[in-house]
Amino acid sequence: RATNPMRLVCFLLSLMLVAPGLTAAALEAGAAKVEITPPVGTPMNGYGARMGRSSTGVHDPLWSRSLYLDDGETKVLLVNADLCMINAELRARVLELAPDTVPKQHIILTATHTHSAQGGMHRYLPLRFVAGRYMEEIVEHTATAIAESMRLAVEARQRAALGYATAKQKVLSANRRDPDGPIDEQIGVLRVDDADGNMISVVTNFAAHPTSVGGASEYEFSADFVGYYYDEVERLAANGCVALFLNGTEGNQTIRDPEGNSGWARTASVGKLLAVRAKGIANEIDCTQASLRLRYAEPELPRSLADGFMPRTTILQTLEINEEVLLTFWPGEPVVELGLEMRRRALAAGYRAVFNVGLANDYLMYFVPRALYHNFYYESAQNYYGPGIADWFYAQFNGMMSLGTPIPPAAGGIVERRTVDGAPMLVLEGDAYARGFARGEAFAESIRSRYTARIADPLRDGSALPDDGVWSMVPGFLDMTTLAKPMLGIAARPLLSPLSEETYREMEGMADAAGVPFDALALLQNAHRFDTITDRSTLFTTPLCTMFAVHGARAGSEEILVGRNLDWTAPENPVITEVHPETGHRFLQVGFCWNTGVFTGMNDAGLVVAVERLENAPPETISGAAIELVLREVLQTQSTPASAA
Repeated sequence: RATNPMRLVCFLLSLMLVAPGLTAAALEAGAAKVEITPPVGTPMNGYGARMGRSSTGVHDPLWSRSLYLDDGETKVLLVNADLCMINAELRARVLELAPDTVPKQHIILTATHTHSAQGGMHRYLPLRFVAGRYMEEIVEHTATAIAESMRLAVEARQRAALGYATAKQKVLSANRRDPDGPIDEQIGVLRVDDADGNMISVVTNFAAHPTSVGGASEYEFSADFVGYYYDEVERLAANGCVALFLNGTEGNQTIRDPEGNSGWARTASVGKLLAVRAKGIANEIDCTQASLRLRYAEPELPRSLADGFMPRTTILQTLEINEEVLLTFWPGEPVVELGLEMRRRALAAGYRAVFNVGLANDYLMYFVPRALYHNFYYESAQNYYGPGIADWFYAQFNGMMSLGTPIPPAAGGIVERRTVDGAPMLVLEGDAYARGFARGEAFAESIRSRYTARIADPLRDGSALPDDGVWSMVPGFLDMTTLAKPMLGIAARPLLSPLSEETYREMEGMADAAGVPFDALALLQNAHRFDTITDRSTLFTTPLCTMFAVHGARAGSEEILVGRNLDWTAPENPVITEVHPETGHRFLQVGFCWNTGVFTGMNDAGLVVAVERLENAPPETISGAAIELVLREVLQTQSTPASAA
């Protein structure tokens, strides 16, 4: 019987749509946003100078923005939240509330890193010093809103197409540590369209700290420049487009306004300029069908001296689009050098575009490359997992990529082992790491026992701690090794500055094989030098805040015990002054004979202020002088304990 040609064509098309492996189903996508601004009075996260104090207002709303993608085989929920970080407590609750449409491992949670969002979501120290007291209701409020944005994005799914592009900028960001240092010039954009060509979402990847809010607005909630980016993209795109922002490897990156504004005008200018540029890039993108590939891992981290408050495992994810675009998701704040190198490696492997996304799924502080490890500044000090953390990330992400080849393991080891006059002798070959690993493996027990005897035990029994300053105020029953170990390790890092990369790698191999953190091995190398130092306080000088407060049993009484180091490098004699002003509260301050204002003080309402001394502070950091002026105003004008607090 003759076959109708059109019927045959229709049959073949239907067969292609249902036959496994013949063709992928059409892409579906949906986007939604839900406000996550907490009640005024909630503690804020981001600036240590706030010391966990409460918010006083809302400048602009905070959002959770979700993008749902489904290529027929892989479902993904990509979320950006206007938060300083994604912490473990929040992520766990979000996953409990998340729609079961998407596998939990395919949910990607990222923070924009605004320093003007809610705190109160960390159970453990030391982040509570910055983020304020733990408030379970704020975790619940934030997680519920994030989950709602995810649910709405899934419900909004429709036939869609996707495209991408990158462009360069040189005027919107700057290196906040080195004026001549590198920046990430890339602006990466994903565009998602509906069947009519309307933009469902514009996703922008750009690396810079959202820390432009200060002054009188420092206690107001704000999405920072990202909020202005959202508003401008959505105004330009219209038709219900939802803008997302994925921060990059912004550890040492800040914003720069080519228009030269200050204050909120600067914040608005950068956000709008970024939006106009991103929308312009999106306008040139041709969207097509897309295939997705997501990989998830929970690897064990390198060892750390901060194991008392830092985790041993973390979450890593990669997302590939058409095996052309690679998105890597980092659980903290990598400095730009790591992002640029990761991109170089991935492009060399065959990807056409690479978006590195920081502050994703977890928060492990900062990550710096080996060359910056000895530098005595904030980002390096907050790198808790050793100088090889960059190589660790490269290897982990390399193993999660479709393209490229595996990184070969270090080659070499012990060629010969013998005894000479009663002493062990090793003959080694191979690269520096392999030689170090062989030595560490051969003498692992001795290395561990020597570290315990020379470093850990003296810290635990207090003999290695300073006899004065903040350490002298610690009750004898309080074990300070959890804090003292990483502080000592950080303070000793400048001693590593003359070392070559070869020596670094050898020490890393020794530490890994012996089962100790790199900083532990580094401290052991210098233990003999520490023994010659009379003033042990110099061994614990770090660019981190050295203030603490304890109460109850930990303070040895029912009262609060507050201590801090004045962080002053020049020799000074402290002066204690009790002040009875004509109006306001009595207060006690500790300072020097020559200083006005207050460095460290407490008033009779229980308000404590301790000003941290910062060298080479970034421009947006609030100055000690400004804090002193605020303190003076509070102490001289407030008349009730409630208002003073």
